[in-house]
Amino acid sequence: MRRRPTNEMSTRLDPEDQGELERERDFLLKSLDDLETERAAGNIDEESYTELHDDYTARAAAAIRALRDGVDARPTPPAVPWRRRGLVTAGVVAFAVLAAVSLAAALGARLPGQTSSGNAPQAPSAGERRARLQEAAEKSPNDPQPRLALARFLEESGDTVGSLKQYDQAVEIAPDNTDALANAGRLRFIVAGQVPSAEARQQLITTARTLLDRAVQADPNHADAHYYRGVLLADGFGEVDAAIGEFQRYLVLAPDGQFATQARNALAAAVEQAPGSGSVPTTAP
Repeated sequence: MRRRPTNEMSTRLDPEDQGELERERDFLLKSLDDLETERAAGNIDEESYTELHDDYTARAAAAIRALRDGVDARPTPPAVPWRRRGLVTAGVVAFAVLAAVSLAAALGARLPGQTSSGNAPQAPSAGERRARLQEAAEKSPNDPQPRLALARFLEESGDTVGSLKQYDQAVEIAPDNTDALANAGRLRFIVAGQVPSAEARQQLITTARTLLDRAVQADPNHADAHYYRGVLLADGFGEVDAAIGEFQRYLVLAPDGQFATQARNALAAAVEQAPGSGSVPTTAP
């Protein structure tokens, strides 16, 4: 992407720039999820986790703001003297190799015929990652974090039902864990739209609401829980006025959050649909 010099005016995005920003945003958001997974599995120390999390979050927020405003206002990093540039490049390569070796050692991944002499490790397969996450969850039955990491992995792999079971188990382990409550409610509402029985669907939606109510009570500042609850109230119960409040709360807490665009669109639609009229007929999936 073309990046503006630090002291120049912001540049308008063209289609090519916008496409690259969208890819950067998606990559960084996925990287944040992967970082949580590796932390829960014990594959990264707290100092590295904090440094990477702060960096990914700041870069993702900058990309989201640029997409929202249609202007790339991110500053270009200052020029690095060529001597320091060589050291930085060498440091990055060394860090990447060290991280790969450390991760492979932690997960037990090894190329066929590889010895301890330093051959490049092979990235773990999806099956190996699942087994390791399952093992981590079983080794810490009273810790919800490995269970949450396994739930996220299963959802990314397309196993929605298996993921929901893990979120439910995390709620059993830690009844006040906002992440567990919010995601158990969110995923339950998604599953509700896939079941043929109206009775079962309504039961899932009702339980999802209970979980999301508990999530926002456990942590009123958990932005994502408010967004999930807003969608549920609007689409599952037709309580548009209440949903408006949830979308507004989300945007106050996370104006540049991962659901900011969706929340603004949902808020605009809800205000247009029922401006102060209370509620509309239920549109449960």
